[in-house]
Amino acid sequence: MISRIYELGPKGCLARPRLKNWMFQRFCGMLLGSMARTNKPQVTLDTIFFVTPEQKLLRFLMTEPTTAFTPRVLSSKLKGVRGLGGVEGITKILKSLQELGLVIFLNNNREVCLQNDQPSIQLMKTFCAISDLEGLKQMIEPMSSRGVLFGSRASGKSRTDSNYNILVVSETPEEIKKITSRHPLGKKLEPLVMTPDEFSHIESKNKELAKQIELGITLWGSLW
Repeated sequence: MISRIYELGPKGCLARPRLKNWMFQRFCGMLLGSMARTNKPQVTLDTIFFVTPEQKLLRFLMTEPTTAFTPRVLSSKLKGVRGLGGVEGITKILKSLQELGLVIFLNNNREVCLQNDQPSIQLMKTFCAISDLEGLKQMIEPMSSRGVLFGSRASGKSRTDSNYNILVVSETPEEIKKITSRHPLGKKLEPLVMTPDEFSHIESKNKELAKQIELGITLWGSLW
């Protein structure tokens, strides 16, 4: 086996090792495979549920649910998405979504907007709001006991300009505020940060707010 891996040097001494071609290729393949596993994209709700071109188009419309777009504008904004087929392909997809009652054409069929009164659209908007907060949850859940999404984003009745109202109960409210202030959602993210003691008195101090939170969606922690 040694004679296959090592070359003989002067006077029959073993010289430095030399990998055979097939061994080198195998080694590179293993190395590249390991690198690919290391650089594998993180699994998120979006990467699981919004995979096809149709799903990605619908997902984009969810980010601005009350905004009307022309197929050309959508093609420009989604130019990195494969399989849409340009303006013609997007128009075809939109017509299929219209048949399902998910979108509505406006302005003599020149623009399209989500059918926001559709129950399935409202459910999807709520799901997308949860997905939008997935990264934030990973950062602040370890330092908080409860996180609740409430308001229009939780009910599925959000508009393009709607904020993300989220209650966070934590012993370190200032640290939570610092993290949320740097979130990509920017000013659209409106965290309500309370200590456990403050949260325990919320119903007696603000019944309307307590009711909204009760009707909200618990992202982590106990339901109440």
